[in-house]
Amino acid sequence: MVQVGESTVMAETFDHYAAVTDTQDREGRVWRNKLERVIMEMLDFYRIEQGFEDLARQVARTACHKLVKDMFYEARKQAIVDFHAARNVRIKRDDAVTMTLMKEEYLEAIPWWMATHRECWEVLVDRWCAEDWVDRHEACRQRRLMMQGASHHQGSLSLSEYAARYASHHGVGEINTFKAFALSHKGKYKADIQYNPEDPPEAYSNPSAYDRLSSYSEVAKEVYGQDYDPRSHDLDGEVVMRAGKGKKHGRYWLGDSVIDMASTPTLSQIRARSVSGGPSIRERPTATQPLQAQLEEERARREHLEATLAQQVQEQVQAQVQVQLQAQTQEMFSYFQAQFAAIGHPLQAPLPMWAPRPPISSPPMPGSAGSNAGAGAGVGAGDVDLSAARNLFPQEPPPFDP
Repeated sequence: MVQVGESTVMAETFDHYAAVTDTQDREGRVWRNKLERVIMEMLDFYRIEQGFEDLARQVARTACHKLVKDMFYEARKQAIVDFHAARNVRIKRDDAVTMTLMKEEYLEAIPWWMATHRECWEVLVDRWCAEDWVDRHEACRQRRLMMQGASHHQGSLSLSEYAARYASHHGVGEINTFKAFALSHKGKYKADIQYNPEDPPEAYSNPSAYDRLSSYSEVAKEVYGQDYDPRSHDLDGEVVMRAGKGKKHGRYWLGDSVIDMASTPTLSQIRARSVSGGPSIRERPTATQPLQAQLEEERARREHLEATLAQQVQEQVQAQVQVQLQAQTQEMFSYFQAQFAAIGHPLQAPLPMWAPRPPISSPPMPGSAGSNAGAGAGVGAGDVDLSAARNLFPQEPPPFDP
């Protein structure tokens, strides 16, 4: 537990180690804080080549940031494995990710490295047993499973080690970090792969690598001119900061392990010296944006399909209604045909289609202008002569034969 401001919190990030004052060890060494002690004690196990001291500290600090976060993530899985192992039940660590324990069960499985700080373990257990923690944990897990491809093909190698092994295996000269980053997202160093800026996103193990390389190349040309070729240079810290809008969660957007933090300006420094019309500072796309685009595309496709199906259903319903109307008309005609045949006046079958009825105007009312027209006056423009239709109707009803 560390004191941050007026509150006491658990040291769950590596930056919290800087808030604890260091004490003298057996060898009489004292550093400014625990953060520096962790880095320097870790470097005691390595022999650093002269001139690479600053880079070694940078690499160690970057590694510690991730290790501290992973330490608490792995602690929960190990607690689940240990709890079941004490009851002679073997649980794999991969299976423990989807399992949970009760609070009392977590407290029984405290790891050895936290046994002297039980209050910290209780804080962790309370967090894991919170109502919304399981939902958030599962949501993050599902989001990781939806990743479109492998993040890279470096394995446990750093980007510099990957570049050295690629050059040695293929018998080529030293390659810069820009090419190494691109190749590490295409395949392993033994694979027959080459970097080509014209390659589509499908050439990379993850489409996000293509987006990062494209954005970096565009910003690099804004900073150094359109004739600048990123393939001929190492990754530039300022360009990375501009392309990824600074560091997110303590990491650069690309080439995090090879960017020199000491010589790379901060985002506030870059903004302070930026002018209107100069190189841009771009928004870093989030991991969910490609998924959102896919969801929008899927939603549009589903809506189009639903509209098409609705139209087809409507057409089918209209066709069924038309068939029913025709059937009812035929049934009605058959009924009247039988009735008229019984009285000796058979009806002819109706035509399949009837022409539209012509407009028929009514005769003029008595006293109107049309009725007072003189002899020899022409028929009105809107009138129709109905005298030819009078012979269609008999003057007397047909005789009834009982």
